[in-house]
Amino acid sequence: MFKSKMIENEKTLQCCLKHQLPIVSVILNPQLLKLQRLLCNQCSNNVDTLANVVSFEKIIQMIEQQQNQKLHLIETMIIQNIKKIESFQNLIIQMKSNIIQQLEQLNKILKDWITNLKSIGVKHSQYSFHEELENIINKNNNMKFNSNSFIKDISIENNNRNSQAKPKLEQYNQFPEYNECNQILLDLQVDILKLELFENLNENSMNINNESEGNIQVVQVPYLEEEDIKLQLIHQSVLQEDYCFSIVFNSSSTIMVSTDKKVIKVWNFNDERIKLQQTFEQHKDWKENFWTYSQAYSQHTNSVNCMILNENEDQLFSGGDDQSIKVWSLDFRNGKLIYQYSLDKHINRVCALSLNQSESLLVSCGNSKNETIIWEKGIQDKMEFKYVVKQSVSCGGKKVKFIKDNQFIWVPCVKEIDKIFIFELMEGVFQKNQQKTIQLNQYEDEGDYYLFPIIYNKQKNVIIVRHKCYIYLIRELNNGQFKIVEQLKFKTNYIYGTISNNGSYLVYWDNQNWFYSTYELFYQRLNYQINHIFVLQYIYNFQNDQSLLMIKLTIKLRKTLELNCHFEFYQFNKLCFIRIRSKKRILNLFSICLKSTFIKSIAESLTLVVEQILYNFLRILKY
Repeated sequence: MFKSKMIENEKTLQCCLKHQLPIVSVILNPQLLKLQRLLCNQCSNNVDTLANVVSFEKIIQMIEQQQNQKLHLIETMIIQNIKKIESFQNLIIQMKSNIIQQLEQLNKILKDWITNLKSIGVKHSQYSFHEELENIINKNNNMKFNSNSFIKDISIENNNRNSQAKPKLEQYNQFPEYNECNQILLDLQVDILKLELFENLNENSMNINNESEGNIQVVQVPYLEEEDIKLQLIHQSVLQEDYCFSIVFNSSSTIMVSTDKKVIKVWNFNDERIKLQQTFEQHKDWKENFWTYSQAYSQHTNSVNCMILNENEDQLFSGGDDQSIKVWSLDFRNGKLIYQYSLDKHINRVCALSLNQSESLLVSCGNSKNETIIWEKGIQDKMEFKYVVKQSVSCGGKKVKFIKDNQFIWVPCVKEIDKIFIFELMEGVFQKNQQKTIQLNQYEDEGDYYLFPIIYNKQKNVIIVRHKCYIYLIRELNNGQFKIVEQLKFKTNYIYGTISNNGSYLVYWDNQNWFYSTYELFYQRLNYQINHIFVLQYIYNFQNDQSLLMIKLTIKLRKTLELNCHFEFYQFNKLCFIRIRSKKRILNLFSICLKSTFIKSIAESLTLVVEQILYNFLRILKY
């Protein structure tokens, strides 16, 4: 790569007397000047024979030898650095490709979003002449535009696309445009919540007497308790004498599928009861988990312990005792499963798998220490090894679950540890957040099993964890901490179950009772303490039939928070606007349009409206 090069030209070197003859020797005397050391033949005849004279050719050889050694060191260091920089450069190119690919996916989401909104507009812009004529003739109230359906369509579309776009946007939170993009998504979410609130309040609209003025004291209600869940046993009569290791529901929670040793059972789930519909004998043995009569698919060389689907249900991930994760392409319609590739970094059995919400990351956990692995979607949407998550506890894990794009929970499997650990993305890697660790009931007689995976229902904000002899129901609080809100205790750790997709029912089988048990989940709605509602001012005929009612409201939330805010009701012809104002930073300013006549009755119905506003308002804050 490099060549030694002398700055001076050998042919132009001259002796000190400038005889214009070639240099033939050199005097090695440090006391001489540089030019005095060089000798030609004529100079050599006049030099003292005792002087330390060396031939010029030998000096050149000595210098070249030293330069070659120096050159080897230079080349070694430079080449090593260049190789590392080239590797860095290749990674940057790959990152650039991934970023472009991610942004193209995000752009496609936005294009589809716009297309679907236009389709919604076209759908609700159409009308039937004959139906409209019939309404005019009959003076039918249906002539009014039914905004409920329209708002619902927009709400569903915006929520779906928002949930797809936001996780992808989070990857670029260091970009200067991130805050503006995020604010747009937030505005879209808030706008649709306003419309939903508009409809909810319209249904519960009240009228305040235009001449009402003064103080109104509202009956006290209890302090806000964190939103709890209660379990109630509703059915326990279906006996099964062989082990059930897995239970799942379909998307509508009307069909339940469970295992009975080597038999697959399909149940109807109606009226809170399960009724056996059909049974299927498996093709080979319990390793396979298919109940449709497709061909058998074999890639794992040992038992399969866990399987998950992506959101589109066209890709399957399976982990097993053969220390591998297999990735499959899935075609439910044609009953086909096509093997794609294998992920092979585990040194022990793979116990659990989970995809994050944007499906850009996969986390897997194994049966020994330091076997929680992060995989990242790379080129051609293939999962690639990223890193092993560092753990402070010396054990493996049996369960893992992404709760957010940047947060997952992990459950160790040893007898001595009864905790759930929360890992969050910090400084580019997932690390344990010690402050959020969930302490479980201590029980050192048994370890935990990997079957009955963690279940997370985002809509209901509930996490189901079976750990040893307990089933825990856990919720995330507004401050980001996690709280056990309900639990069931058993005399066995052989408990296998799930909750319905709507989050309303818990079904499990255990070898203590040998029954299928069904519990209903009751979600306690937030209950606000309204200390008082005080009508400060009511201005009549404010300006051309415009009215203003200001209501001062004090809301106390348990232990920590007291919100003092003003509700301002504005009436413009038969339209009413509500504004919430507060000096507290936790409350944002926003306005809502109510398509209703102005409020007349101010007593208990006003409390209902305020609670409804607060409920929706805190939903906005939580978002």
